[in-house]
Amino acid sequence: MGIECIELTCGSTRVEAVPSRGAIVVGLRVGGKEVLYLDRATLEDPTKNVRGGIPTLFPYAGKLENENFLPAGTKMKQHGFGRNKPWPASERTASRLRMRLEADAETRAVYPYRFEAEQTVWALPAGLHLEMRVENLGDVPLPVSPGWHPYFCCPADQKPKVKADVAGITGDKLGNEIEFDFGVPAPVAGRANFQVPGLGGLSISFEPRMRHMQVWSQPGKPFICLEPFWGPNNTVNTPRRDEVPPGAARVYWMRIELE
Repeated sequence: MGIECIELTCGSTRVEAVPSRGAIVVGLRVGGKEVLYLDRATLEDPTKNVRGGIPTLFPYAGKLENENFLPAGTKMKQHGFGRNKPWPASERTASRLRMRLEADAETRAVYPYRFEAEQTVWALPAGLHLEMRVENLGDVPLPVSPGWHPYFCCPADQKPKVKADVAGITGDKLGNEIEFDFGVPAPVAGRANFQVPGLGGLSISFEPRMRHMQVWSQPGKPFICLEPFWGPNNTVNTPRRDEVPPGAARVYWMRIELE
């Protein structure tokens, strides 16, 4: 295939990640059950955004109004550049993988800051843990509003049967006839529980300061995306964004477990 896919294990859990495609997690199997959807053709085509797995959204998640990144007066497309850049592996054990993204000429053209971002993936007995550490190496605040974009396996005609303990995520919004794409406030405690047809009980935990959850799918596709974001579209252009002070670092995290 020409793409290095690194496998991590913990008991019956198998996690696969691809550093060269945005530090993306492309596989999660727990007890033989495939948790994540993946359109492998998009993974193998570098001209396309990967449809599936868990894309990493950095320096922000969501869309910008008219693609304008106001803190720097530049333009960037939806979800920023992190998912389109290689994050070379910097450390690896049987159950853990650390990948690193550093500023370069391409990132500085749209995001003129000195930074270093690390994403670490852990395989867990019933799922995985993701941690993103963002360090500001410059002398001005670093504006960020990150997130993740998990694609969970779900039979296309069963999406309306997904149940959530999150206000605003209801079956009448989850049809299979048209594309749905909506956001709701994330639970204050930083934990959301779902019943997903084919998967059963699914728990998504995340940094409690991440205050938004986006829900998306396309008609006829066997997936549902349940996406923890720092905030909704355009947040990085508002005071609601996070700012990493010069010389400091921030850590964001998400955990996915089958119950």
